[in-house]
Parts: sequence; structure tokens; C-alpha cells
Amino acid sequence: MDSEFYIEEVCVETQNEKLEIPNADKNKIMHTLVIVFSQYKKEENLKQKNDFLNSEEYYNFQQLLVISLITINFSNDDPFFRHITMVVKAIKKAIKKRLIQETSQFSSKQEYKIQQSSLFRIYYQDINIGFITSTQQIKSTAFIFVNKNIFNEFMNKKMSIEQKDQQVRLTLYFFDINIQKEKQIQQEFKNQFLRINKFKNEFIVLNEEIDQQKQTTTYHVYKPMDDQIYFVKRIQLLNIPLDITFQDIFNTKSSNQDFFKIQEARTLQHVSHPNIIRLYEWWLEIRNYQLFLYTQTEYCIYPGYISQSKNLLSYSYFYMNPMAQEQKSKLINEILCQIISGLEYLQKKQIVHGDLKPESIMVTKSITGDIQVMLADLNHQYSCYQDLYKNQTKDQIDYKQQCLYALGVLLMHLILTFPGEPTLRNNYVTKFQNYDIDDSLSEFDKWAQKSVKNKHKEFSFFLYKNQMELAKSLLKKQQFHELHEVRTFIQNNKQFDHLLV
Repeated sequence: MDSEFYIEEVCVETQNEKLEIPNADKNKIMHTLVIVFSQYKKEENLKQKNDFLNSEEYYNFQQLLVISLITINFSNDDPFFRHITMVVKAIKKAIKKRLIQETSQFSSKQEYKIQQSSLFRIYYQDINIGFITSTQQIKSTAFIFVNKNIFNEFMNKKMSIEQKDQQVRLTLYFFDINIQKEKQIQQEFKNQFLRINKFKNEFIVLNEEIDQQKQTTTYHVYKPMDDQIYFVKRIQLLNIPLDITFQDIFNTKSSNQDFFKIQEARTLQHVSHPNIIRLYEWWLEIRNYQLFLYTQTEYCIYPGYISQSKNLLSYSYFYMNPMAQEQKSKLINEILCQIISGLEYLQKKQIVHGDLKPESIMVTKSITGDIQVMLADLNHQYSCYQDLYKNQTKDQIDYKQQCLYALGVLLMHLILTFPGEPTLRNNYVTKFQNYDIDDSLSEFDKWAQKSVKNKHKEFSFFLYKNQMELAKSLLKKQQFHELHEVRTFIQNNKQFDHLLV
């Protein structure tokens, strides 16, 4: 996702905090969730719901869908036993906060408490806890009953509830489940490959980010059909006529950039690798006499408590900067090897990643709690070597050199992330290339002391001198010609390896 990145202030008490992630077994966790859920399926609670549904009071209420993203700082104790009650408490707290603090519905907590039973009803049978696909983030979906008099106070609202004592944060989205779907329009046979209202009918929008320069909108969405969360990117196609045909889309050899974007989507739908963001589906829609390309990709964020980071830029700032040298060095090694693995897969598929930078690398956790990075935002730079470049042409060699150079920049970035715009990063990369290594490391230490608040208290670039020398070799393209050579060096070179143990 392309969006502006804002650096948040890191509190002193949290900046050096370590996350202890247990080695989770997915089957065990899911079994635990089933047990927890079944505990609340008691006859008493079910009877209360049935009595409510059969009462006259029921007609004063309307149902809302509440989607909660749960961000928790894991400890050695299994946290899942408390999730259902945690969600109920969070929803109640959000409703109370909304009605007392943000509206004039009630003047006091006591007045609210007296009328609480007539305002909303929540039943455990209507709450589902589960994982988001391809990430360890936990989510819940809950169907609650809200009094019609206050229904509009919550419809399409977003609220965050934090429980600092347990280090848990829940982001709650409230939706009217009776949203009217668009009618399906009868299409001419030749245009049936164009989808009508698919996006609006199949997804609920949780959030959106607009990039005016690229004419794109990225939606954070929930899909009720499979109870999952995704990213959907909408790209406006300005240079393709509305009377486009199936043959034009799938058989064109045009160099038109809009056709290029469609070709890339077709290609990436067949890409499957743990270190590359998965594209599940793409389609074309005409809305308001404009043609749009939609791509549905997996939802990928790092669900940490300090910051819910969505890319390597924010993750390295909030989580890697405070790490001690030994821990960070091991993590740098793992991240670089995963990135190289993804790039090698793309090369085998003859796909070019045209924009390798921290902002275009997503970060999450695997089901075992290990770090997992995934390449995204290929920047519409698809090309087939077999068609365009024959016999190791200069263009193909240049691309490999660009990858090695980008890895060098990434390595510097992972050692310490300076806050600010990319121009600042480019500035210290340029100086590093041209200066003596000891002089540049001394200069960087001065910058870090002045500019970076959340670095480890004993941080110094000289502690990472061997890795900085590797970065310099990559930037100057002196030692390596292929990606696998870099991975082999990282894994096997003794001079580099003693920093990673």
C-alpha cells in the first residue's frame, strides 16, 4: 500500500520492551477457541436470547455488525481463553463512551447504567473469534442488537478501545448489516466479462486511502461471504475506452500503461510464495462511466501492541530500532534471506519488482509467531525476459544490479531507521558510498544521537561494521552478481556470521 507514513512518539516505558511470542500451534489454538466458545453456549444464555427474540421489546431494536481487530502483546500464558469476554467488554465500553462522552444522549454514567438494558443486547452465541488469513492477527465478528433510537449514533463508526493493564487494543468497526446491495444489471453478452457492482455487493469497507497522484484507492475491507479481511486496490484506467472487448483485454500487445496494469494483475494472480503478497482476484468494473481495475490481495500487517505496523518502514522504526545488537543482527539476517527468496521466485517467473523499498515490503507474523516479510507494490513493472530480453542483455543485467543495490539500501535501513522522508535516507546512502567507512559510521552515529529517540541505549553503527561493509559492497556492486550469492554469504560467511550468533 502506498500511503504517507507518520512517525509516532515512542513512550520511554515501552521503547525497549521485548515481545515474547510463544511458539503457537494452530490446531491447538483453534481447539482452544472452540472450547472457549462452547463454554459460553450455556442454556441460560441461549434462553435469554430466545426470550428476547420472542418479546415485544425485540421490535425496538436493530442489528449491527461489529468487526474487531484485536492487537495484543502476547505473554507466555495462552491469551485466547479471555477473548470472547474481552470483545463483549470492549463493545460495551465503546457504546458507553459513545453515548456519554461523544454525544448528549446521557448526562451521567449513572443515568446510562439505569437504562443500559434497554439500549443494547449482546449474546455470546453471536460472537465469532478467528484468525485473519495469512497472519496471526486475531479478529472477531459480533452481531449485536441496538435500540433504534440510538442506532444512527453507531452506524459506520470506528472506535478504538485500549486495555493498558492487559496490553490489549481493539479497533471496532460498526456496520448496518441491512446495507442495500446494488441491483444486478442485465449485460450484453459481449460485455459480460465486465463485473457490475461486484465490489459494493461483496465487501464492507473498513477504511480507505486515496493516492491522487496514482489515481488509486486502497480499501481495507471485510468480506462476509468468507468472514475474512482483505485489501482491495481500485485503479482508474483512463486510457482504455468503455466499449472495450474481451479480445482487446486478453489479446492486446499494446504498450498502453493501462493494459500493462491489467496484464500485471493477470500474471500476479498465479504467483504463490510465502514472501510475496498474494493476489486472490482481479476484475474490471464500470462506475459512473469510468473504467476501474480492482485487485483483491491478502491483508498483511504486523499486529504489535506498540504499533500495528503495515510495512518494513514502520516495523523497523518501532520494533527493530530498540533491539540490542545480537537480537537485531539475527533478525536482519532472517529478513534479508526472506526478501532474497521472494526476489528469486519472481526472477524465475520472469517478473520484475520495479520499486523495492521498505514501504513496499509488508511485515506480519506467521502462525508460529516468527517474523514474515512479503514483497508488495510491484509498481506495474512486469516483463517477460524470454520475449523482451534475449541472452542476458544489458537490461536484464542492469535489473539484477538494481536488486543488489536496493538490498544494500535495505540493509542500511534495517540497522537503524532514521525518521523522516525518503530523501533523508538517500542522503546518508550517498554519503556512505563516497566516504571512508569509519568516517561515515562516525557521521551516522552523530545523526542517530541527534535524530533517533527510540534506538537501543548502547547503539552504535560500529557494532554493525561488518554488515555495513556488506551494504557498501552491494551499493558499489563490487562482489556479488546474483541474489543467491548474497544469501550464501549471509548464511555461511564466518566473518559475517559471528555477529549473528
